[in-house]
Amino acid sequence: MSTQRAKNDIFAEALATDTQAPLQQKKHLLRLGLWVLLLVVSLALFLINWGLENKRQQLESTIEKRLEVLAKGRVDVISVWLSSLAEQGKRITHSDLFKLYAAEIDLIEADMSLLLTSPLSETGANGDDIQQLAAQLPLMENMLREFTQYSDFLSGRVINRSGHSFIATDAGTTALTKEQIEQAKTALSENRIIFSPTEASGNGLILHFYLPILPPQADPQQQQAVAVLQLSKNVSGKISEILSPSSLTEEGERTRLLQHKNDDYAELVPWLPGELIPLTQKPIFIGQQLPFADRDALREQTKVYSLALKVPDLDWWVLQEIDLTISLSSLGDFQRMTIGLFTLTSLLFLLLVGALWWKLIGTEHRKMANQFKRLAEQIEKQRQLLDSINGNLSEYIGLKDNSGQYRYVNPAFAEAVGRTQDDLIGLDDAAIFGFDTSKRLAASDRKVIESREPETINESIYLLSELHHFQISKVPFIDPEGQLNGIISTFRDVTEIIEQQQKSERSTRQTIEALAKTVELNDPHLAGHSRLMSALSVEIAKTLGCSKQVVATVETASFLSQVGKIFVDSELLQKPGILTEEEKKEMEKHVEHSAKILHDIEFDLPILESIQQMNELLDGSGYPQGLSGDEIGLPARILAVSNSFSAMLRPRSYRPAKSRDDVFGILDDTSGKYDAKVINALREATKSRAGEEILKEH
Repeated sequence: MSTQRAKNDIFAEALATDTQAPLQQKKHLLRLGLWVLLLVVSLALFLINWGLENKRQQLESTIEKRLEVLAKGRVDVISVWLSSLAEQGKRITHSDLFKLYAAEIDLIEADMSLLLTSPLSETGANGDDIQQLAAQLPLMENMLREFTQYSDFLSGRVINRSGHSFIATDAGTTALTKEQIEQAKTALSENRIIFSPTEASGNGLILHFYLPILPPQADPQQQQAVAVLQLSKNVSGKISEILSPSSLTEEGERTRLLQHKNDDYAELVPWLPGELIPLTQKPIFIGQQLPFADRDALREQTKVYSLALKVPDLDWWVLQEIDLTISLSSLGDFQRMTIGLFTLTSLLFLLLVGALWWKLIGTEHRKMANQFKRLAEQIEKQRQLLDSINGNLSEYIGLKDNSGQYRYVNPAFAEAVGRTQDDLIGLDDAAIFGFDTSKRLAASDRKVIESREPETINESIYLLSELHHFQISKVPFIDPEGQLNGIISTFRDVTEIIEQQQKSERSTRQTIEALAKTVELNDPHLAGHSRLMSALSVEIAKTLGCSKQVVATVETASFLSQVGKIFVDSELLQKPGILTEEEKKEMEKHVEHSAKILHDIEFDLPILESIQQMNELLDGSGYPQGLSGDEIGLPARILAVSNSFSAMLRPRSYRPAKSRDDVFGILDDTSGKYDAKVINALREATKSRAGEEILKEH
């Protein structure tokens, strides 16, 4: 017993001697480990700051592009609207009657007072002219008044070179201001349309604009204007419509409309009292835009990202801004995720150092080992937290190795396919989704593997015998050594959104077909015309190799092309004889009727433009605008040929149906009126199996 105790004492003494010898060396190793840890932490903090700054720059670039697109879209809307106002005014300025009257007034400008008093005692040639012009004045005023009422303008007046009104829609119209006279004279001298700054009134925001009137037979590039037409428009409703948020507007996003007048800036807010709110701080515009930057909001006490673009021909600026805090919310999520990953990595590194230290110092430092144990418990809690978050995600997440076999799926993925997570490990897409679906998914997998870049696709997949539409994002899974070890796929279920879009498209198509049927009921000879025209237009576009947008444009425009004939007298539509010139003009108004019916419908495609141009001919002999050559778009050229072909192929009240060969002969003979390429495409399409089926059905 004593011998054993002695052996134990000797062993303990030897162990103490052995452990004291390398103790100093172990302390040096500990210091080295701490220095390495400090270096890793410093590097990680640098990378975190660099990553956050890079992420912020990317996010700001995305926000800038979005705000620029939104601002440009609204600038284009305003420009189109201003152009439409100018086009309305040209009905007066291009009228030969107004041109002649303005030219004659310009010749007697010195005797303008005599025109208004209409002196009966005035004699001589000049007096006779003045009396004749004075007698015509009520007629001219009445015509201008009817035009302003019909076109929804507040007022209108015709102004001479001296800045005096000689035709006005309201006898009580206030006198022209000095500023208005200067704008009218500018329009006269520069022979161009002038839009004035918007004014606030008791009835809303008022926009005045001036259109020069040339003398009869004048060349717009050479002849000087003799008068100017001033039109006034209440624009409060239109501005409210332009500034109203759309379904795509994000939280914190606002559109503002600014006006520059006399070196001052104001915001146009038709829905607030005053309507024009002066800005206390003037924006610093550079060229035609306010550059993208983070700055104070115009009126709110918040920081925003904003930019502005100028509206051509008018001192308006469209300003897009978004709250900085809201727009950078995703940056905060990225920051928290980065810090979390950094914390987790640091804990793992500490665990590794602890394990090495445990091995070096042995069992005599259990206390330190216990500390690492507690550290490991904290890491486990972090891991469980991350697993809990991953398990509650609604998106389906899966990790595949380079051979295409799944190495991990989250609970949502397993539940969606009706299996457990363990059952899915080791399976590929063919075993889970089927052979055909796996082939489609494999194509995007190859792109990710070859390019090592993320890829997003849209795919329809049956899960548990139910069709789902997914947006699938795939990113390469690359290890720290730069080796590609697989692909991470995130499935986002967008079935509800896709089905809603399809439902909306079906509803729109049903509405369009209902309009076409209404036209056909008004004219029995048009029965089936729109459907035949639509089918042929689609085949022509496909034969020409047109884009999907052009195919969709001609398909929809065909159904709506005859809608304006609802407002044409049915007796005129069904007249058995040849139409008179007056009847032709009345018939040709169906294009104008179509434009009024479809004007307020928002199409994503140039439907309305194509319908308005389909009756134009390449030689300029068509209607309503007499366009020619390249002024006529390709969709309209296709519609023109398919419309004429479909019409001649069917009987009308004034003639029997023509044969296919006769119709093509007529089209070929109309050299210079129809696009020869479109005619050849139609001939080729009618010879195809699809074309034969279309002609047989109709």
